[in-house]
Amino acid sequence: MRYPVRTQSTVLLALPMLVGGFTQFVISQFYQKFATDTLLLDSALIGAIFFVSRVTDALLDPLCGYASDKTGRRKIFIVAGLLALLAGVFSAFAAVLFPTQIFLKYTLTSMGIFLIYLGVTLVYIPHFAWLSQFQKDEPQLPFFASRAVVENMGTILGGVALLVIVPLQQQGASLLFVLLAATGFLALLGGTPLFLYPEKRNPNALVSYSLKNSVRTLFQNRPFRLVALMSFCNQFAATTLIAVSLYYTDYVLQNKELGVTLAILFLLSATAGVPLWVFLAKRSHRHRVWRFALWSLVFLFPTILLTQWGYTWYLSVFAVLGGFFAGALLFFVPQEVSFVTSSQTQDEGIYFAAFMFVNKSSMALAPLVIGLGLKAVDYSPIVRTPQGSMMITVLFIAVPGLAFLASALFLRAFMRLSAPQLP
Repeated sequence: MRYPVRTQSTVLLALPMLVGGFTQFVISQFYQKFATDTLLLDSALIGAIFFVSRVTDALLDPLCGYASDKTGRRKIFIVAGLLALLAGVFSAFAAVLFPTQIFLKYTLTSMGIFLIYLGVTLVYIPHFAWLSQFQKDEPQLPFFASRAVVENMGTILGGVALLVIVPLQQQGASLLFVLLAATGFLALLGGTPLFLYPEKRNPNALVSYSLKNSVRTLFQNRPFRLVALMSFCNQFAATTLIAVSLYYTDYVLQNKELGVTLAILFLLSATAGVPLWVFLAKRSHRHRVWRFALWSLVFLFPTILLTQWGYTWYLSVFAVLGGFFAGALLFFVPQEVSFVTSSQTQDEGIYFAAFMFVNKSSMALAPLVIGLGLKAVDYSPIVRTPQGSMMITVLFIAVPGLAFLASALFLRAFMRLSAPQLP
């Protein structure tokens, strides 16, 4: 049975993002600290595993985008990705069942992280391209806004899951069961729209499609290059912020529970903010609204220092405000990628493959920077030192703040390039 694509249907089309948001949040927010504190693995080696897994997977992005465009069969890739995410969660957290077998723990951890990132590739790139095709046919429908909201709902579920799994860190079987059950349910739910909505295939594009020509067009597209640079900075900032938040609240503020609460507040605010950003973008040019949200984030970060003066309650305020402004980036950036792709050929996959490659490169860099930073001050979860507190504070405030500043400068250049098209 085929359902028409209406405004409310855009939410159903975005359902695969539930499990993507869930697994990415659990891995980025929880796994690095879980690996160092529970699995007792070396922080620099864990950072290197994240880095190598991300880079290796990122190199597969062009192949995934090309194959998705060449065959036009987005759904098959999405199903494979959902299965890879489930297998990756099992492998990564099965390591807790073998506390004394160091080599096996590193093997399962490496395999799990890689499979999760591979699953994200196989889901996200074809799904982005699928939505881009719908967007071109129905430009007034909020496909990418719905996608951002649904993905955020997945990350919120990941935050709720942390409330359950953090106390289960030392209980291997229980931890593994909870995560597998949650991931399996969300993966099953994410597969439902694949049976409800058709794939639009362009026979002419499939016959004449050329990877060489598409890549050449991609590199010649200056607006896309600027959007990609902004996305790199945004993703690096967000990944660093999320991964270090538990370190900051636990090690610096000595309030372990606060980290999970902040993540949930951040995600709820980001999700609630997306409809408002869509409304504002319809009343003003989207680039101006985007600029306002991004610069607001830049100026917000230094205010976190208030928490070290005793005002720990301010972190909740920061989480709400930061999430609200970050919600704009979740909506505007992928939508802009859709706008800069060609409308004559079926090349959405290769553009979003490049987009994901950039994002993954930034996600690979973030844990490596965190791991090396912690290693430089001989971080120990048991012994608190002034050097450790300073390093974690820098990683939590200065690093993401400067990354958002760089993104704002790239957006300024992008707006100048797009000035002739502004109303």
